[in-house]
Amino acid sequence: MPKEYKCFLCGKYHIKIKRPIKQASLKEYVTKLSGRDPGNDDVICNNCRRVYYNSLKTPAPTPQELPVNDEGCSPKVIHLNIPSTQSSHKYCIVCKKKSSKRVKLCTVPLTARTQAFIHNGIFIKSSARCCSAHLQGQNFLHTSLAVLEAKYEKSFFNRTDLVSLLENVRLTLKKSSILDFDNADSLTTEEYYNLTGLTKEQFEDLSCHVTSIRHSSVRSVRTCLAILMTKLRTGLPNHILGTIFSLKKCQIQRSIHSARISLQDFVSQNVGFEHISHEDFVENHTTPIAKKLFSDNDDKTAILVLDGTYIFIQKSSDYKFQRQSYILHKHRPLVKPMVVVGTDGYILSVLGPYLSNAKNNDAAITRHMVSTNSEGMNDWLQDNDLCIVDRGFRDVVEFLEERGLSVQMPVYLKKGSKQHSTEDANRSRLITKIRWIVESINGRLKQWRFFDKVVSNHYIPHLGEFLRIIAAISNKYRTPPASFQCDVQIAEEMLQKSTQGNHVKAMVEDEGLLNKRSVYTEINSSSDLLKDFPVLSEEKLRQITLGVYQLKQTPLYATEHLDQENAYHLYVCRVKENLLKVKTQSRHCNSILHTSFVEYDLDGHITG
Repeated sequence: MPKEYKCFLCGKYHIKIKRPIKQASLKEYVTKLSGRDPGNDDVICNNCRRVYYNSLKTPAPTPQELPVNDEGCSPKVIHLNIPSTQSSHKYCIVCKKKSSKRVKLCTVPLTARTQAFIHNGIFIKSSARCCSAHLQGQNFLHTSLAVLEAKYEKSFFNRTDLVSLLENVRLTLKKSSILDFDNADSLTTEEYYNLTGLTKEQFEDLSCHVTSIRHSSVRSVRTCLAILMTKLRTGLPNHILGTIFSLKKCQIQRSIHSARISLQDFVSQNVGFEHISHEDFVENHTTPIAKKLFSDNDDKTAILVLDGTYIFIQKSSDYKFQRQSYILHKHRPLVKPMVVVGTDGYILSVLGPYLSNAKNNDAAITRHMVSTNSEGMNDWLQDNDLCIVDRGFRDVVEFLEERGLSVQMPVYLKKGSKQHSTEDANRSRLITKIRWIVESINGRLKQWRFFDKVVSNHYIPHLGEFLRIIAAISNKYRTPPASFQCDVQIAEEMLQKSTQGNHVKAMVEDEGLLNKRSVYTEINSSSDLLKDFPVLSEEKLRQITLGVYQLKQTPLYATEHLDQENAYHLYVCRVKENLLKVKTQSRHCNSILHTSFVEYDLDGHITG
């Protein structure tokens, strides 16, 4: 590599262009401009030497007038102990690769130069180049900053360099209190998730789908997306978001709607009846336990779980809409989106939102969806596809069955009865074993606090789009709540037990043990009368309950009954060996006590 020579006067490097400073008049000229005495080995470049000869013919120019560099700035006469990199156009300042047809170098952006000075204490000149792979937007990657090294221990500056450097540092420090999503390293993954509901990698991937937003002078494309996600995640008012992002309220409003419009392609790829085929849905989003319970392992039947959820809104000044959105059940205005999910929790579609008055219950909404062929759902559905619903869909069951669909709904309590029969209870448990997933998805949507708060009226026309954005994000980046590793043996055992009667219930009723108090003796848990009661492991309890929901509720019930006032009431039957009666306080009503009977044998098994 040819040797470079540094000009004593302007500080620029030149190859094979050196002019020794030997003449006394030249030394005096250089000393006057630079304020330093040149040494015997110091040289100047042709440009500075030409200016010197021109000064002999014309009046000497002031230092501000000397054209000693490309930018027409003052000469580099300030020598500071600040490390700097090379400024050659041929080599990358980070990896030192030489420019070629394969290796394309670009000028280091001003923001990246300031970033390097703040983090590494290295000054990068405006003419320096680097590989584009070292940059992310206008900033250096964190890995690039880690390997960036200085070539020179000292640097020459002019007034323009110093003023520009100080101004950039000042602007950077001014923005340090503002969320900076353009620099990926300014926030941690945890901070990304707390603000946007996405990890840093997920936010990077989502930002690649935002292509129609224009970069403006007040906010970047990534900041626009971050404003929308922070709004949905936190539900903060726009004026507070304006304080956080250092923008006006109207700018926040425009950013939210720009990002909403730009994400429509992303939404259509990840949610809706048209984004996935019927076969793929059955194969990838129907759990084995659901197939075993309701479709007899039929690989062509799609099992859908439907449910409506509530989103509260402000009271409207439009009287007609006010009446249509007010629901007597909740005594407040709200709208109802209809959520359709697979048995693993994959969101097939979010329809609506719909009005919530008496004419728009879950059954009426479902009837409207099918009648109007929303999102082409009638073309997607096939004969014998199964819909799992709750009791609110009772008025649409016959309508769906007429269109070739199967419907599973929990059984209603018969008139005059206080509890379900064993057969009806078992049938409802089979449905609940699968239907819980839609309640979990509704809870997942409400984790985005925008939907858990009272939504402002001007967002109501776009509420469905916001819901589908979150549904698409959930499908794309979140794991489904239900696992495909469910033991099919549980489903087989549930089917077997669903056809069996409850012999303990029949025995208690036939022998009159339900209302006779005299045949029971109240004891405490340390009584010797319970020494034969089996000690059950957690695995054994899972086998008895056929799931984990009851086990999760157990500590909450036990906490209430640990004190002396609400202690468990345990009774041992004197006329029937190994029969235990327990009274448990209802978690919903103070006046209700649940009575349970447990039968066990001496071999350590619960028999009923």
